[in-house]
Amino acid sequence: MKHVSIVVFITAVQALICFSTLAQVVVSKAGIRQEVRIDESTKIVDKTTGKQISYQAYRQLMQKDPYGYHVMPVFDEYGKASAYMIRPTTAEERETHIFYNELDPTLQPKVGEPIPLFVMKGIDDKVYRSTDLKGHVVILSFWVSLSKPFWGPSQANQFADVIRPYQSDNGLISLGILRESKEEIANVMATQTLPFMPIPDSYSFNRKFQVASIPSFIVIDKAGNIAAFVNGSDYDQLKQVIQHVSRN
Repeated sequence: MKHVSIVVFITAVQALICFSTLAQVVVSKAGIRQEVRIDESTKIVDKTTGKQISYQAYRQLMQKDPYGYHVMPVFDEYGKASAYMIRPTTAEERETHIFYNELDPTLQPKVGEPIPLFVMKGIDDKVYRSTDLKGHVVILSFWVSLSKPFWGPSQANQFADVIRPYQSDNGLISLGILRESKEEIANVMATQTLPFMPIPDSYSFNRKFQVASIPSFIVIDKAGNIAAFVNGSDYDQLKQVIQHVSRN
């Protein structure tokens, strides 16, 4: 199966300036919609200067030139946009009114480095903290959705075959990053067994970890370091990495 590249872009700047918030709508070619809302409680940082600016200063910039600036979320360990960075738009963005999502594979977590802190809540209501998972091999798998073209019997079987020999009560921990709600995932689980613990409403972790291809996998070793970042459905590479880290 070929992997799916995700290109998220902002198709409009909805200048809801008349009241207390400003919003931008983020839409992907796969139909994934996200709305970014900025209000007086939002931390906004000027990317050029590195200094924080006030909400009123941000409003004035957007009122003066709605297509002149682009805001980029900064994600915390919960996968939430705890702050935003603002930068001037490019000439192409200004002309087309399309603002790309700033995914940059060069900013992906590096192999050999500690995994950036994360806190995820599974469909089992259990909280999975990266700091608490040391001593286990952990796989973060990024699927977006449990429907086509992101998910199907082929993906399920290939991934399950790779991790099955290493799963036990105290063995490998498999977490699946999905945009779908707890209820939607539960409906799928009523008819099939998933080879990971689903993390509902967690699509923002794709942005936090700069995931540009679906599926992608981050393998974390028992020391909490990144053993591999597998972009795309290279299950042979994934199998080799898991074999190696499980022996150590």
